[in-house]
Amino acid sequence: MSGNFKLDKMIEGQDKHYSDKKFLGKMKGFGGGLGYKALHAATTLYVALKSPDMPKANKLIMLGALGYFIFPLDLVADFLPLAGLTDDTFVILAALAKVYTSITDEMKIEADELIENRLGSRPTSKE
Repeated sequence: MSGNFKLDKMIEGQDKHYSDKKFLGKMKGFGGGLGYKALHAATTLYVALKSPDMPKANKLIMLGALGYFIFPLDLVADFLPLAGLTDDTFVILAALAKVYTSITDEMKIEADELIENRLGSRPTSKE
């Protein structure tokens, strides 16, 4: 079973949990628990999803991954200490890897700015 197959199965149907409001709420509530790289990856997917130039297939991957991130009772419940966001991190990073060639530097910068605006400052940890 390839990594792509696992990601596809994990995000299947998760797009129904996605909304901008839910993403921004989850980002504010759990963003620090993800670590900076995963938070930036999730926020980059959020920003990229809004691009009219993003291919539809990539948008479906992003919607599934962000829906998975938002849903609190996925493979590992998000409220569990230490392990709760591990699966979310995997899904977000795997989705970003699949769509990375469509991500622009401007999207990454906009994600940085959104993190700063929503969380008050850029997290100091980049792990």
